[in-house]
Amino acid sequence: MQTFTLRPEAASISEQRLGKFDDLSEMKVRQATILELAKSQSVVEATLAAVGPPPSFFSRSSNWPTAQDIEDFREQVDLRPPGGAEFGQCEVFYLSVRDTSRTRAAALVAALSDQLERRLQTVRDERAQSMMAELDRTVAMAEADLDAQIEQLAAFEAEIGADLAELRNLNAETGSQSEVALQSQAIAGERRANEAKRRENQQLLAVLRAAQDDPRQLIATPQTLLASQPAISRLKNALVDAQVRTANLLGTLAEDHPFVVAARESEKLIQSQLREELSIAIKGLEMDLAFNADRETSLAGTWEAGRERLARLAGARAKYANLVASVANHTKLVEAARKNLADARADHASAHTASVITRIDGVETGVRPVGPGRTTITAAGGVAGLILGLGLVFLFGNAAPVVEAKTPVDAVPVVAAQPVVAHAEPFGLYRGMTLEEALRSVERRPHGQGVK
Repeated sequence: MQTFTLRPEAASISEQRLGKFDDLSEMKVRQATILELAKSQSVVEATLAAVGPPPSFFSRSSNWPTAQDIEDFREQVDLRPPGGAEFGQCEVFYLSVRDTSRTRAAALVAALSDQLERRLQTVRDERAQSMMAELDRTVAMAEADLDAQIEQLAAFEAEIGADLAELRNLNAETGSQSEVALQSQAIAGERRANEAKRRENQQLLAVLRAAQDDPRQLIATPQTLLASQPAISRLKNALVDAQVRTANLLGTLAEDHPFVVAARESEKLIQSQLREELSIAIKGLEMDLAFNADRETSLAGTWEAGRERLARLAGARAKYANLVASVANHTKLVEAARKNLADARADHASAHTASVITRIDGVETGVRPVGPGRTTITAAGGVAGLILGLGLVFLFGNAAPVVEAKTPVDAVPVVAAQPVVAHAEPFGLYRGMTLEEALRSVERRPHGQGVK
């Protein structure tokens, strides 16, 4: 009996379970495969040829081993797990061979172990070569499909042109906001600011035109509205101060007083300067309104162009996403095929350099034979002989001995014919004679006599 331990192939195991099977069913399949290989035609024939025929009194044929020898040897081969467990529960298993000779049984186990390892390595090599041939074609097909998908993606990206970065940003799962969207938002903000400025200029223009005819209306204008016209704002304040001074003088002096007259003249001078400044401010506001209109037109065109650009990118996004996903999928297929091919090449390289089964210690032979021993066989033979002898004595012990008497023909007395008693035994006169003597006696009797 030879003890073995089984391990998985290093090229097909995961890093997390180095040297361990992924599940028990895989180990069970491997052990069942080893059992079938141990009883295969080539392994059994090579084992018997290496050990030779057993010693025998009969001459063996020259074509050893025969088909019957191979079939008989298969019945003597046993592969079992330890402790009577099932296959797949333990990595250790026993290989045993039964034979009438202890020495020959050990030689058969050793030869069978050698042939089993060689055959298992050959099977691994053939399987690896087959997988390599298949995976080579798989890798070639996967790479061809990947090249075709990459060409389609490159052609589509060429059609997109300068907006490719925006399209990639739109297709990204965690990408930032696109540049086109940011520009659209900025343009929308500028349009709102320009619209607010235009409305403010329109209101200010209406106020300035009214103040051009009556400068006193400018006094009620809010200071925030005149923030863009600092000169008018200062003249407004000066006019208010002049009017306050005139009112104060009129409270103590007469209308024709020189101080009052001077204050009146100061007001008129400020109003005159204010009218001139209002004319200039009105022209400036009209120019600002024209500029606001032009800017609104420009911003609206830019905003519409951005919207059309985003709409075109949004329409191309679905096709671009499919092409990108297809390229990524084919890339994964190529990587998986290349990994499998690398594993197959590693398995092929290790097929004849390492074995997945390892022997534990050497060949062991049992202390007692599997079948009955010599003492048991001798005792059984003695009992069988005794029973046979007793049976023969029982069958033939009561039989009377038969004595054969031979009498010469000439000495046979002639007996006169006697009437035969009815119901007598036929041929009773010839009892005790041989057949030849009885025939001669009948020939010598007279023809008239007979036997009833």
